[in-house]
Amino acid sequence: MTGSTVGSTVDKKKEAELSAGNILNEKQTDWKSMWICIFLQFIVGVQISVYYMSMWPYLSGLDKSADVDFLGWIVAACSIGCTISNPIYGYWNQKTMSVKWPAITGFLIAGVGQVWYGLLTVTTNIKWLMLFARFFTGLGVGNVAVLRVYAATASTPKDRMKAISFGTGGFVLGISFGPVISAVFTPLGAIGLRFGVFVFNMYTVVAYLMALICFLSCIVIYYLFEESYAGIVTKEEKENDDLVVPMFDIPSACICIYLFMIVNIIATNVEVMSTPLTTVLYDWKDSDSILYNGITLALSCFISVTFHVILGASRIGKIDKRNQMLIGIVVFLLYHACMYPWGFYSGPLNFLPPGVETTEAGGCYTTRVPLPVYLFCFIVFFGVAFPFVETPSAALYSEVLGPRKQGTMQGFFSLGGSIAPVIASISSTAIFKYTGYRYVIVLQTAILLIGAALILIFYKRLVPLKVIKKSDSEKKMSD
Repeated sequence: MTGSTVGSTVDKKKEAELSAGNILNEKQTDWKSMWICIFLQFIVGVQISVYYMSMWPYLSGLDKSADVDFLGWIVAACSIGCTISNPIYGYWNQKTMSVKWPAITGFLIAGVGQVWYGLLTVTTNIKWLMLFARFFTGLGVGNVAVLRVYAATASTPKDRMKAISFGTGGFVLGISFGPVISAVFTPLGAIGLRFGVFVFNMYTVVAYLMALICFLSCIVIYYLFEESYAGIVTKEEKENDDLVVPMFDIPSACICIYLFMIVNIIATNVEVMSTPLTTVLYDWKDSDSILYNGITLALSCFISVTFHVILGASRIGKIDKRNQMLIGIVVFLLYHACMYPWGFYSGPLNFLPPGVETTEAGGCYTTRVPLPVYLFCFIVFFGVAFPFVETPSAALYSEVLGPRKQGTMQGFFSLGGSIAPVIASISSTAIFKYTGYRYVIVLQTAILLIGAALILIFYKRLVPLKVIKKSDSEKKMSD
């Protein structure tokens, strides 16, 4: 091959990339609909987390046969519902290129699940009906998959990081804001008011409010949301510019899904174990652990949301996404290094004194992480690390897939995020109960190191997909 031929091939490739880039850059992101999409992701986060603090007293007050182990399955039921429905909503979008109707359907299903949750006071077999209510809600809020599709495909390349970062930040804010909504209605008390067979108390009013929000969201989507896919090269544009969107790099897409799963696994582990961990570390009662960890989690989420906004609105978001993810993994590793029960920490832990009640106690023969270290790690390291892995992995995933319909693949991406909490909640609690938190830290460190290794090994392949000229594609096939 002569130098002129090589130069001609390179020029054609650059011409194809410039042509596709010009097509996408000439379009404009519809920020009205994008802000609605971001707000809806906030609503999904609220629907998932609103009962985190109130679920156990609601359940134990209605069904004395329920125990904490069963509560774990009720908490996981929502994630299991999301795991099942994520790819279904994604496939629906892939086939119809519609976000509006899958999103509306999801909120209607979630609304029914919330009403079901509120009506538990007039039924029997409470614990099983509560489990199915949360499962049904999970089937509905699995529509977050199509909301992520819209953020990825309705934004131009220059706006994509902002759209995905703000959407993820909205979801995280919703997760942290949900329990606050539940707390607002605590003055109603557990008895509340009764109208016939219906009871309106601190638990049921929240459920009915969540149902109302779901139905109002449907109205907003139907009348105000307009679908405009500025991040996709249409069939007509491909034909006019002689362009082909090639197959995406499968290993790169799988790595992005794995990194997103890491974030959700660690988040679930920390949130699920925070109460039993601080109970055994600092001899706190369960009620104190819930209160103090709730405050700590709120501060951590505030930092996380702040960094999501910074990544979407400042030059920091322009840093190479691969490097952003490596930064996030390093901060996660710092968290785990400080939280490991080193021999130079004080210890061993005390056996629980009289009057201290807890449902889980693991690892009495280990050292005690200093309280200031625990608080700093939880608030700062935890809050900073998440945005630097979660947002760039989602943004890079959409770029790896390229300017094509992404419904099915984004459904699998959301599937990874939904199944991770199920895996984490079951495995981490079992490990902690029987061996203490030392090996939970070791396990999480291992999956983080694997993630860093995958980024470094596939560094040159973790890049946005490039379109090619149709003539070049046909030539390669003939060769």
